[in-house]
Amino acid sequence: MIVEVNNKKDLNRFIYFVKELYKNDKYYVYPIFYSLKKELGKIVLHDKTYKAILCMKDQEVVGRLLFTYDYSKKQDKKICYYSYFDAINDNSVVKELFNFMEKDMKKHKIDYSEGTYSPFDPDNRRGIMIKGFNELPSIFTSYNYEYYSDLLEDYGFTKAIDTVLINAMVDHNSKKRLNTFSKFFLRKNDVRIDSLDFKNLDRDLKDIEKILNQATNEIIYQDAPDMELIEETARQMKAFINPTFVKIARENETNKPVGFCLVVPDFNQVLIKTKGKIRPLKMMLLKRKITKARGQMQYIIPEYQNGGLIGHMFKVIFDDFVDAGITEFEAGTMMEDNPKPINAFKKFGGEIIKVYRLYGKEI
Repeated sequence: MIVEVNNKKDLNRFIYFVKELYKNDKYYVYPIFYSLKKELGKIVLHDKTYKAILCMKDQEVVGRLLFTYDYSKKQDKKICYYSYFDAINDNSVVKELFNFMEKDMKKHKIDYSEGTYSPFDPDNRRGIMIKGFNELPSIFTSYNYEYYSDLLEDYGFTKAIDTVLINAMVDHNSKKRLNTFSKFFLRKNDVRIDSLDFKNLDRDLKDIEKILNQATNEIIYQDAPDMELIEETARQMKAFINPTFVKIARENETNKPVGFCLVVPDFNQVLIKTKGKIRPLKMMLLKRKITKARGQMQYIIPEYQNGGLIGHMFKVIFDDFVDAGITEFEAGTMMEDNPKPINAFKKFGGEIIKVYRLYGKEI
């Protein structure tokens, strides 16, 4: 039986379902439930821009799904985006969830769905994990049981595109390679690397927007985030940001912004021990022991691509890692059809360790 989430009681059932589903999985990291209640409450109960549904059996939740409709640059039409797909290993549950969604799609004259995407930032928790189940997921990445891909494919979903996550150790070898790239770049370019300045946040966010607008104009899969989304993302992520790890590259002579890297400490090393609860003192103490960082975003404007700037930026960041006790780095999730950043990270010792798949389906 499908239940639409229309009240706080059902929203709580939607949110806390993962506590039962993943209670025996040592790698699953619970979200901060308090924050998730506020975020989902706004878009599901207040704004009603998303629909959340539950699949029930014997009065117990056995599956959940969230979906919305929006314009897709790649499809050049309005499509259905789904997220928060979680279910027991049962094809009948998946059938009930997606049958309901597709019936609603037909009402809105939508003929294609794709997921999974985070409703708050499409670059976060993007796709179903299909490789990399044997370690703790880093912050803002997806994690799910291995059977999820089989459930979706059995229902009729097929691969839309994969995203990959590249890992690199913060060690002598990686730093040696980065130093080489940095020296090569600086011989031909007069560019400085600035850290994010919270005192001049508006200026820095505008420069970041300029970089994103230029850097993504060749990527047909997604639009550059607009200023509203950048500001909202900055607000939501402020608690997780170390400004030293957020870099903006600017030309010295013109002050023109040419590159941007957002790297965050891997707070999942903290959150897995607080089990979805906000415990300020414990979180503050555990924060000091974080040993991994994740590259959330890295963008270079076209005229500086393939010229070594990304290597130079990460040379500066890796120097900061040493001071902060960071020994491992994950270079974000990158679309498989955008080889420039993938190849750049491979050059200084990175290797693909996790793969996430976006699934699509025509109706």
